[in-house]
Parts: sequence; C-alpha cells; structure tokens
Amino acid sequence: DKLIKDSYVLETEKQKTKGGKRPTLLKINENKGFVIGIDLGRKKIRAALNNFSGKMTKKYWGFEVVDKKDIGERLNSEISKILSRNKKSGLKSIEPELKAICIGVPAVIDVDSGKIISAPLYGSWRDLNLKEIISNKFNIPVFIDNNVNLTALTEKNYGEGKNFSDVVFVEISNGIGAGIIIDNHLLRGSYGSAGEIGFTIINSENLGFKIKNKGFLEKFASVKSIQKKAIEAINKGRKTLIMDIVENDISKIEPSIVCKAAINGDRLANDIIEGIVRFLSIIIINLVLILNPQIIILGGDICSLPEVDKLFVKPIISLVEESVPFKIPYIKLSSLGEDAGVIGASFMAMEALLIDEFPYKIEQEVLT
Repeated sequence: DKLIKDSYVLETEKQKTKGGKRPTLLKINENKGFVIGIDLGRKKIRAALNNFSGKMTKKYWGFEVVDKKDIGERLNSEISKILSRNKKSGLKSIEPELKAICIGVPAVIDVDSGKIISAPLYGSWRDLNLKEIISNKFNIPVFIDNNVNLTALTEKNYGEGKNFSDVVFVEISNGIGAGIIIDNHLLRGSYGSAGEIGFTIINSENLGFKIKNKGFLEKFASVKSIQKKAIEAINKGRKTLIMDIVENDISKIEPSIVCKAAINGDRLANDIIEGIVRFLSIIIINLVLILNPQIIILGGDICSLPEVDKLFVKPIISLVEESVPFKIPYIKLSSLGEDAGVIGASFMAMEALLIDEFPYKIEQEVLT
C-alpha cells in the first residue's frame, strides 16, 4: 500500500478468476523518476539514464578518465551536461525527476561514506569523497562503489550468473579486478579490497613488484598491455603484419589491431595473445582453487576485441582444464558486454533508493 500511495507501483487491470475476489495486477511506475549510472572503469566514462522500470533510455560516452584530483568537479560537469542534453533535445526536463546517482569507481571504496580509500590506477583520487562532492551539487542521494563489484552484481542478477549462487566476475580492461559473490552475497573483505587480483604474484621473482600504482597482472595481462607489447616489439625490429594493417603508422596500433593480426596468423601477435592468456589462466586457476565458484565470467574491454572467444576464452578454458584435477566451473564471456558497469550502477541506485525508503528488495527487469 505504501508503494502504491507513493506512486512507485501502479495498479493495472484486475485478473479474471473463477471465484472470489479478483486480484489486481501491479507494475513499477516507470515515470516515477530517473537514475543516472556512471562507470569510471573505461578509458572514457560511460553513463546511462534509466527509468524506474529498468529501461535504459539514454547512453553516453563522456570525458577521458585520467589521474587528476578534479574528478569530482568533472563528474559534476558531465552530469549537468547529461541533464542539459535531454532538455535541448526537446524532451521534458528530467532534473526534477532525477532521484539518485550511482558511480562505479576503479578503486577501493568505503561504501558508507563514499570515500576513496585506495585507487591503484589513479593515485590522485585517494581520500576523495565523491559522494559528498556530487550530492552537494545535485542535492539527491549519491552512491559510490567499486565498479567491478557493481558489474559482478549485475552479472549475478541479470547476466550469465543469474542461475548461480557462487559467481566470480573478472574485469579485464586497463585494470584487472574481480567481483566475488559467495552464497549470493558480495564479498568485500575486511578493508574493502577483496578481488584486487591485479596485484596477484605469479611467482617468487615478482615479490615486491610494484611499478607506480600498477600490479603485475595489470602491467602484463591487461587489454592495454596488448598494445604496449606490440609497440615495444616493433620498436625492437620485429617484423609483423600489424604494421601492414596500420599502414606503417605505429600510432594507430590498438589492441583490436593486434587481435586481427593474430587471427590472420601473425607470429608476434599470437605470441602476445598467448602470453596474456597464460597470465590470465594462472589467476583464474587460483580463483578456482581458492573459491570453487560455479561460474567465472570474463568481462570488461576484452569483450569488444575481435574473436575474443577463439583468442582468449577457449584457450583459457583449456589451460584451466589441464591444470585443475577436479570439476572446473563454467567459464563464460559476459553477455552484457560494455554495458554491464552502467547497468550495475543504475540498478544499485534504484535498489539503494528503494531500500532506504522501504525495508525490502524490489526486483527489476533489465531492458536495454
């Protein structure tokens, strides 16, 4: 009754029955308001506008994410642009109906205060309180969480993990991290840093390894490292199809170009991919042995690479099967792709907003 009174839920038609009181069907009021979900785990920020039925009404690419302390002010500016774009496009202004904002950040977060405890890829963000900065600007509830944790929750509820209680999501982008769900509960750890697998030590020679703010895996097995390894090898004189594809313009080399060369049999490209597959396989084997999940989902920027299943997923599965002497979990590519982070942020905003007003969870349907 409270949900109906406050217009979060609408009554529709009554069902036909053979006898007794006719039940009334209910539905979420999609016009109750909007939330904005933002993912900072990409090269450029990704934002989405969702109504209360769960429908993603708009998607945006924003500014390039860099290691500068003005990230809060830049986010405020970007959110203002999102609101003004809708107004200029002739749509009704959504600002009065904007109910909450949730931001996924590649960092260790104090989720209660919204303060960034540690940001391995963006050191200048440390100790920033994004929740405070943004809520002061827009005067609405703001929720801040680790971007990989948000994506893991999305995959668990709406993606490949929806039929499982023990799920590990592995983000493979410029950074590498894991969102861990055990017995349907997100595992954050004592200090919020559970899943920071980018700092995994591969062997004893890597003890004490740290370059700036990156861990071993993030330096040698991230999507960005594909490009870096190719450029380094070419500068050392390696002949490769990669240069033919980019017409000898080394500045045009991207991870996708290296993958295309690998598909066409280029030795250098295949060496790079195989090396990254081996590093990723080691961490996935360790996750299998320590956590014994039902499914491991691979996602992030890796999803957008050509022939990702052939080049990465199938070889990883083969190496895990060869190395683990008992039943291994399903290992699958994210079905939500690049949208998983903003979907997770949007639904966290809606759920947190509703839980704050009502003491129970409302399920939503993902519509993109």
